[in-house]
Amino acid sequence: MRINLLLITLVLFSAGLAHAVATPLPKNMKVVGEAELKVLWLSIYRARLASPQGSFVSASMPLLLTLEYQRDVSKQSLLDETRRQWQKAGIAPDDQALWLRSLATLWLDVEDQDSLGFYQDADGYGHFYHNQNYLGSIRDNRFCQAFLGIWLSDNSDFPGFTRQLTGRISE
Repeated sequence: MRINLLLITLVLFSAGLAHAVATPLPKNMKVVGEAELKVLWLSIYRARLASPQGSFVSASMPLLLTLEYQRDVSKQSLLDETRRQWQKAGIAPDDQALWLRSLATLWLDVEDQDSLGFYQDADGYGHFYHNQNYLGSIRDNRFCQAFLGIWLSDNSDFPGFTRQLTGRISE
């Protein structure tokens, strides 16, 4: 009986560890495009999109989006802007609330020269990084599409930025 309990405990412990292990940043990504987001004359961040092939076909493929901030931005400001973008895109309020709670547990305040990275893997799961250090994952394909849509959808707030990032026009 004790052996069975020990085995069950070990199996459950091992399963928990598998989910706690950080997903490393991929090494095989090639730059698709780069763009700089400016509001009026203020630079907010420089963005780089990468994929295994170095081209953008769709937002459902493995992608690495890296934002290198050019100013300090609070976590709350990041969450508020994400909410605003999702509202504009028509994302369901229940989904927004769920995903924003998850992001609130993962994200940090960013400082000038910090980077935030988002890697969507081949399974459609999303992984976040701060200065290339793993923050955590959200295992929801719909989340990834909604999150990447902020930068990659054709009706984004900054269409020229989107075209540069997706390699459809050069800077």
